[in-house]
Amino acid sequence: MTRVGTITERSGMPFETERHDDVRAAVLHIAGDIDLAAVPELRSGIEDLVAAGYTNIVLELSRVDYADSTALGLLVWLDRELADSAGKVVLVGATRNVNRVLELSGLVSVAETICAEDTVSDALQGLEVFDDPGMPLWSEQLQTSATVKSLGSVRERVCALLVPLCYSETALFDVKVALGEALANAVRHGSPAGEQSLVTVRVHAFPDRIAIEVEDMGGGFDGEHVCTDDLYASGGRGIMFMKALMDRVVFSNSADGGTVVTLVKHRPSADAI
Repeated sequence: MTRVGTITERSGMPFETERHDDVRAAVLHIAGDIDLAAVPELRSGIEDLVAAGYTNIVLELSRVDYADSTALGLLVWLDRELADSAGKVVLVGATRNVNRVLELSGLVSVAETICAEDTVSDALQGLEVFDDPGMPLWSEQLQTSATVKSLGSVRERVCALLVPLCYSETALFDVKVALGEALANAVRHGSPAGEQSLVTVRVHAFPDRIAIEVEDMGGGFDGEHVCTDDLYASGGRGIMFMKALMDRVVFSNSADGGTVVTLVKHRPSADAI
């Protein structure tokens, strides 16, 4: 269900709010400058939405002409607010100048909950909840030795399976990067016998999504990680990338004691093709 309302802030910065109860999302169509004058009232409005259970916040920025450090502070606060509730902040339609500020901050690549999409429709599709697993249309399984040299071929083979599902080039690249991170972790951390260990990849295609399982032979891992704030650190962002690029990431233990990482990506509807 979608409900639409309009809120006009005392700062003179109007924004229209759409509430999408089915995915616990609120879309804020913002106009004007996001600066020191606007942020307190904007934050207050977002706080009310989060308190009401809207743990996914979509900020539609196509009519925002200016954003400064207080806008970035708002995003940092929101990232922390939503991290414990597995929520997301999705930035949509930023202009070139606003996008430059975001790129300079590095927030989209570092903050665990913040990602970007081209349209509100794309953002909402990526927030869909898949509570009913259902039966897959088809499944494929690949198995490879836990070697660095095998990573590229596995990525390519999986993406080749997904081409007939009408994903965009951008979506396929997202899957390739997330899969690559899961595979790299399996090789580095889930291969107690080194190259004698095996990594298993299962691809399941559903009408509304794909699910990719990467299973290793390690000692199990729950997905919790410590992500450094150092932009120049050499590692520590693989899980963050997976969560940012996929619609759902689940860590579980396999029957043999290893780790299974499940990567879920929404499929475009027939109407969107």
